[in-house]
Amino acid sequence: MVDAETLRQQRIAGERAEGEVAPAVDSSTVVLLRDAPHVDDGMEVLLLQRHTRSKAYAGAFVFPGGKVDDADRWLDEALWTSADLAGRRQEIGADDEESTLGFLVAAVRETFEESGVLLAHRRDGTPVDGSDLRRASFVTARERLASRDDHWDWTGWLVSEGLTLDLDALVMWAWWVTPVHRPYRFDTRFFAAHLPAEQLATHDEVETTAMRWTPPSRALQEFAEGRVQMRNPTVKNLESLAAFSDPAEAIAAGRRGDVDRRRIQPKVVLVDGEVTIEIEPGAEPQTTMPT
Repeated sequence: MVDAETLRQQRIAGERAEGEVAPAVDSSTVVLLRDAPHVDDGMEVLLLQRHTRSKAYAGAFVFPGGKVDDADRWLDEALWTSADLAGRRQEIGADDEESTLGFLVAAVRETFEESGVLLAHRRDGTPVDGSDLRRASFVTARERLASRDDHWDWTGWLVSEGLTLDLDALVMWAWWVTPVHRPYRFDTRFFAAHLPAEQLATHDEVETTAMRWTPPSRALQEFAEGRVQMRNPTVKNLESLAAFSDPAEAIAAGRRGDVDRRRIQPKVVLVDGEVTIEIEPGAEPQTTMPT
């Protein structure tokens, strides 16, 4: 029989018995970028602070995103546009075209819900702008999506508003899977997107309680100084973004595939009795990074 201390260490290290590992739920996250007001800062990224009562990542600053819903995978093709959905399957690492569509639609939906930014246009090609987002119909739609009690399908609203989702505005950036020791796990595709002209981001005051636009390097400095809480994937993606001078450069790199899109699933291990994080096999374990 395994003693309590051994079991505790196994759980810390992510070595659970068969059947104990929580499934990793498909989810999408969007890294929204904009040109910084001050030229010297280059570009800024949107970070939202999770509610302190959230089941996952409570109090942490994150990018907008969330779980893929079944309805996302089957959204009518009249309500979205993509030049090559089949080609994006390989880029995203999805099982099929339905899963590919699900990741992309969820990315747009969750970004609208959590940040108020909608990557979409009218049927005549006119982009959604700030005046649209302030209209009662848009405000109500966002509130219903954000509600924990109202499991609302936004398909009818998209039809009535004559909206088409701009899936090609999303560029695949990274792929992270939650370590097996955590009770809530996500299989997450990270997408980069430029903040649409004339749109402003606002936190939803349900799942998120604050927001900030900040240069990646500044966010990393504040994390290193212990002034903000962030999770491992957020930090690592900020590190990759810090290499670019503006949103156009970053998104162009993403479109070329000049970013690390490998499936990364960190592992929590014990080294000399100390909890450490192994990002990749053979890499030096880290002791300061939350998973």
